[in-house]
This record gives sequence, C-alpha cells and structure tokens, in this order.
Amino acid sequence: MIQGLRSMPVLTVKEIEKSVEFFTAGLGFVLAGSWKDDEGKSSFAIVVMDNITVGLQRGTPKKESGPWAAYFYVQDIDAFAAQIESNGIRLKCQVTDQFYGCRDLEVEDYDRNVLCFGQDRTPREAGPGL
Repeated sequence: MIQGLRSMPVLTVKEIEKSVEFFTAGLGFVLAGSWKDDEGKSSFAIVVMDNITVGLQRGTPKKESGPWAAYFYVQDIDAFAAQIESNGIRLKCQVTDQFYGCRDLEVEDYDRNVLCFGQDRTPREAGPGL
C-alpha cells in the first residue's frame, strides 16, 4: 500500500504577507489558505503550484543564507526560469546541469531561505532525482 501522498516543507518567515507575495507574484504559486493568531496577525499560510505545497510560518528565521531550505521539481526548468525572471525574481544560481542528473536554479526569498527548482534530465519510474 502506498502511504506517501505529498509533502509540505514549512519555511519560517518574518512577514507572511511579504512571503506570500514572493511566492505568488514572483514564483507563480497560488495562496491556498492563511491563518491569523489570537491577536489578528498573520501566522501561517499555505501556497501551492500544481503538486508543490509550501507552508509559511511566522517566526524568526534561524539561519543565514546557506544550503537549500527546499528542492522543488518542475516540468521545464528553462521555461520556469524565464517566467520567474519576467516577474522580477533574481536567480541566485542560473540554470545549470548538475552531476546528480538534474538541471536546476536557485532563488533566495526575503528571509534568505535558498530554494532550488530543478528538472530531472533522466526521469525514471522511481521518480525525479532517483
């Protein structure tokens, strides 16, 4: 029986609204829902793009820029790069063929979370990157 359905990385961000704007207007995600705390401040949001789901939780990010906070697989990395650049998103790392069989790019959000988007160059039955 298959149990794994999907995953949702949760990123800690300072400002929910600013991060939602980055993901929706910049990266092409859609806001699926948002919640406020007892004081009426935005505390959590979920954004989606096709089968990719990301949670955004208000808090103090614990790290400076560093390794990826999350890796997302897309169908056409070059088209995705053109789309997000046209939305004003600066690529931290240009689209590059990697030794691990993917072609990917990196972006950094307002809280310095490094997000990698990639396309599997040799898709296998087991799934992307495997």
